Parts: sequence; structure tokens; C-alpha cells
Amino acid sequence: MKTKLIVALDYNNLNDAKSMIDILSDSVEYYKVGLELFLSSGFASIDYLKSKDKKVFLDLKFHDIPNTVAGAIAVSIRAGVDIFNLHTQGGVEMMCEAKRVLDDEYSKLSSSLQTKPLLIGVTLLTSLNKKYLQDFSISISDEAKYVSDLAYKAKLSGLDGVVSSASEVRTIKERCGTDFITITPGIRMLDDNVDDQKRVVTPADAKSIGSDYIVVGRPVTSANDPLNAATNILEELKD
Repeated sequence: MKTKLIVALDYNNLNDAKSMIDILSDSVEYYKVGLELFLSSGFASIDYLKSKDKKVFLDLKFHDIPNTVAGAIAVSIRAGVDIFNLHTQGGVEMMCEAKRVLDDEYSKLSSSLQTKPLLIGVTLLTSLNKKYLQDFSISISDEAKYVSDLAYKAKLSGLDGVVSSASEVRTIKERCGTDFITITPGIRMLDDNVDDQKRVVTPADAKSIGSDYIVVGRPVTSANDPLNAATNILEELKD
């Protein structure tokens, strides 16, 4: 699978998000709608993206009792979301119920959906590292092993893939199969400020290591020329 770019719309209002979508125009197909934009604009952000024939990664990281997460999944599918995620630490029962609802909703709506939405698990946030495991008395001290175990539980629960640092992609692919999708945040260009990310890689690094999707925010959206920044990243991802 060719590595694809997802641009993160980390805005607190819809107008700024719309402006960036329009600036990037046909160059970018996938966009991430996270908590900040979704809470400020609701489904209007998703509606706008779909009106532009864009793919939507709804990054709300569902984590609740199985029935509540299942309801959120159903609403997301009906809204036209293409990728959505949940915390693998919500448990196997929660993940299995989310998968069941996804299958049921897709069977009802398949005629109006271009492709089946992807259900993705969140493993260890890229802002966290070994110190987090120690602070919360998690018995596994190696973050790569911890992420691998969570990814494997996601695979067994029927999820399509996980969000993970690029440093864990190879291990995940070896354990869960090459068709198990990996979405990699924390992407920076070589001269970028890493901000609050502790585990970061370049687009070329992520491609070479086998990431299926990379999520890029500030290196594109805060650039003096966002279109040029996105174009440069896409050039790095070319075969």
C-alpha cells in the first residue's frame, strides 16, 4: 500500500479549517478532524469536507463502555466518516462491539458509501514514552512491547489497524500482518520544531518503515506556504 498523507485540521473554528482545505485544494485527499475542531464546529466540518469529496479521519479516540462507543461508531458512519479511532485500552469487549456495529451499519449503508470505513485503535500516544509506563505502574517497561501487545489485541478484535509511532510499525506488521494498517502521527520535516512530540520521524522515514498513513499538522498548516509544504511531503512519499 502506498503511504498516504492525512493533514490534521487542528483549528478551533470552521472558517480557518475551510481556508486551509481550499488552499490545499486537490493536492490533499485525507484530513483529520480532531477534538478541537469537532467541538467548535460539530458535524459541519465533516459535511464541508465531504462536499469537497475529501476523506475524513475523525480523531476523537472513543473510550467508554461498549454500548456508548458502539453508538458513537454508528453516528460516525452515518455522517460519512472514512476512518475513526478508539482507545485499545478500552478493552476487547469494547473493540469487538465497535467492530460489530461497524459491520452492521455498513451492510445497511453500503450502497451509499464508496468504501467501508476503517476502524483504528489508539495504542500509546506519541506524547508518551517509557516514563508514562513507569509512572502508572504498567508492568511492561518497553513501550514497543506495550504497543505491540495492544495492537495484537486490536487485530484479534477485528480492527483494521492502529495509530502508532513509526518506530513500532515494523514490530506491529510482523506480529499482526502486513495488511494491518498503521497510521503514524508525530511526523516532522528535518528542520521542524518537534513541539510536544517525543517520538518523531520524517515522511521518508515513515514510508521506508512501512507506515500506511502519516498524519501531519503544523508542518503544513503553519507553513508560510502550506500548499508547497504539502507538495514536498507528497514528493517524499512517492515510489
